[in-house]
Amino acid sequence: MIRVHVDHLTPGMVLARPIPVPSHPGRFLLQRGQRVPLNLVPRLKRWGIYEVWVQYPQLEFLEEVFDAELDEQQRELYHRVRCNFQRSMEHTGAALDWQEFERAVSSLNEALQRNRFSAMLQKLQAYDSYLMAHSTNVCYLSMLLGMHLEEYLIQQRRLKDPREARDLRQLGLGMLLHDLGKVRLDPRILNKPGRLTPEEMDYVRRHPELGYEMVRGHISPAAAVVVLHHHQRWDGRGYPRRVDSATGEPMPPLRQRQIPVFARIATVVDVFDAATTHRCYSAAKPPIRVLHEMQTWCQGMFDPVIEKVFYRIIPPFPIGKVVELSNGAQAVVVDFNAEEPYRPKVQLIRTEKGQPISSPALNEMDLAIYQDVFIRRVDGQEVTPYYPEAFWETTPRPEYVLS
Repeated sequence: MIRVHVDHLTPGMVLARPIPVPSHPGRFLLQRGQRVPLNLVPRLKRWGIYEVWVQYPQLEFLEEVFDAELDEQQRELYHRVRCNFQRSMEHTGAALDWQEFERAVSSLNEALQRNRFSAMLQKLQAYDSYLMAHSTNVCYLSMLLGMHLEEYLIQQRRLKDPREARDLRQLGLGMLLHDLGKVRLDPRILNKPGRLTPEEMDYVRRHPELGYEMVRGHISPAAAVVVLHHHQRWDGRGYPRRVDSATGEPMPPLRQRQIPVFARIATVVDVFDAATTHRCYSAAKPPIRVLHEMQTWCQGMFDPVIEKVFYRIIPPFPIGKVVELSNGAQAVVVDFNAEEPYRPKVQLIRTEKGQPISSPALNEMDLAIYQDVFIRRVDGQEVTPYYPEAFWETTPRPEYVLS
């Protein structure tokens, strides 16, 4: 099976994974094995579905890489969050069910622990609320990153028992609720398609403090500080601003290891997921572009230890993605290379002249070995400007690559 952007669906393509109904994790718009009607594409986009999995001969083994349990747990988490908020909003004054949030995060954590260190990064694909889908995605992604940082968590949380220090449930809970304060903001400003004015930006930047007020006393302090400090940067930039409660005078911002380690993890995954997700005012960017922008535009924002591990586990090219190689051939990404993330394993599906290849399994290329070949385009977009400079030290640099 392969990932296909809905704009690139063609008549006759058959689903390899079902398309769920956003509002209910157990119902599906289309089941596996059904052909995708092209007139359904506008509706999929309205629901935030921009990629689907379709069948492809001799690539069925990718179904073993796709973790159906994790996918189900993410959709269940989204559904439980959505229902929890709806109950609170429909019944004025009704409290959020904090224990329901904790149970949902614990279920996702258990699924992650059973499938540790999977190379398949699975974003929630179906949603009808960006805020809830983003919260679900970063909850999953933060715990996945935390699994690769266990020793660092023990070191940074040294006042706690090692088992408690590396327990990721409070990190996940904090991330699930990190943007809760946005429900108190004017949606006309929050969802404004154009650039915000400085006054509007200051207004939106109140959401960590608003969220902290909502969760304080209901969830653990370790989870609550994620809500408060998920926009605090390693170098002291970010928000909220600190003020002395007695005098009202400004205080120096938290910086570096003054920031709780869970909040430092939150900063990284929040930036990545927001940029790789379609929103009302910006299209989703491919992961390789977001990783490039994080490494070039966000210098000094992230804990260097966390940042280094993050770049090792996030594939610049998602498994199952159809890509164009520098020699003109088309291929599908079939494996992730943690040592050289920009050189995954691929299987060719079309030759340089565009002719279909009948046996992709017999035409596998490990780009870590074939270093004169690289991925040039993803979904028709040129991605060569987003490779790190070190990549070109071992790869012939084409003339069109921006320096």
